[in-house]
Amino acid sequence: MLTTSDMASAAGGASGKDWFDCLPDDLVHHVLSFLPALDAVRTSVLSRRWRDFWASMPRLNVDVGDFRDDGQFENFTVHALPLLDSSVPLRSLRLRSSLHYLSALWVNHAVKRKVAVLEYSGRAELCSSVDASLSLASSYLTKVVLKHFDFDYGQFWPLIDACPALENLELLDVWTFYSVTISSSSLKYLRIVSCLFYNGFRINAPNLLTMCLDDVNVNGPLGHDSLVLENLSSLMTASVSVYHCFYPKHYVKTELHFFHGLSHARNLKLIAPLYEALFEEGLPTCPVFNNLKCLVLGDWCMAFDLYPLRCILRQSPMLEELCVELGEEECENCKNRKPAFSYGEISPFWCDRLKTVKIKCTEHDERFVALLQLFCKILVCIEEVDIDRQWVSAQPPDSSEL
Repeated sequence: MLTTSDMASAAGGASGKDWFDCLPDDLVHHVLSFLPALDAVRTSVLSRRWRDFWASMPRLNVDVGDFRDDGQFENFTVHALPLLDSSVPLRSLRLRSSLHYLSALWVNHAVKRKVAVLEYSGRAELCSSVDASLSLASSYLTKVVLKHFDFDYGQFWPLIDACPALENLELLDVWTFYSVTISSSSLKYLRIVSCLFYNGFRINAPNLLTMCLDDVNVNGPLGHDSLVLENLSSLMTASVSVYHCFYPKHYVKTELHFFHGLSHARNLKLIAPLYEALFEEGLPTCPVFNNLKCLVLGDWCMAFDLYPLRCILRQSPMLEELCVELGEEECENCKNRKPAFSYGEISPFWCDRLKTVKIKCTEHDERFVALLQLFCKILVCIEEVDIDRQWVSAQPPDSSEL
């Protein structure tokens, strides 16, 4: 326990030293890591010893919103960036700026300092472009978060391809009118929210463990596949949520078997309104989900006399927990559309391992009756059926809050 004299000595009362000089270097750097870069620079006036501490911070937090205007941010970048100690490895850079030419300077500086975590955000109101000089070529980057961007032709893939150690990738409110491929043997966690890939999207990641595709819109050229999931043999948990009509059936194809990319998952969530071409067109070639233990389905599974639900249950012999969430409004564009395949009766089957069933619906939704009738036919060892009729469905994420 510190005595009064110890505290007085630490404060400089006995030795005459400044209290700030008594703090260990590691502690000072830790404290500065929580400050915006502009405030961190201002700490240089606290004492002579602190004059250069900001230049070797292990974490940088640069936000254009902390500056009076773009001119002040540019002036800060021009004068402060050259003074940073490039010999000190950087743990993380959190950058928010729509001035892409200045942002590229900060990102390239971080890459030179072997940054491990990069979070780069543009302007929420209008997706920002990426400067051509920006490079993520690094064997040290393990996590990349890109938010509010519009990628030009050939910009996206070279950025990710240059990160051989990348394990965690997040794309939030990203737009591109060109095809996108994510192919990585190191990637383990992938989260894509409120993104538009107008010319096709492909994921090839053999070591991917967790994947979340939330409110992702994918289109593709006529006669070509839009969303391709392949080589996801390590996938444990996957979530695909579609809040709008995924794409018009006459414009694209999904013949590369969407469900096959998810067939290794232990936990699977598929949420979409009625009807959804992305999910529906994969049913005729639906694989067996031999590892699936927990399944969550949305309104789309109720189409065509519950055919999608019955199809997936039949193909999930190890399923133990099922949740059906009925809350989305029926897609007006697809309301009167005929099924994309000739569906018929499914041969009798039983869910031998399914023990827990939960139905979430609104108070006036009577579709739960049809669900109960189905479960009475196929359940063998059911232990719990939970019906939540006060449930309010989730809404699409607001990109401004991502």
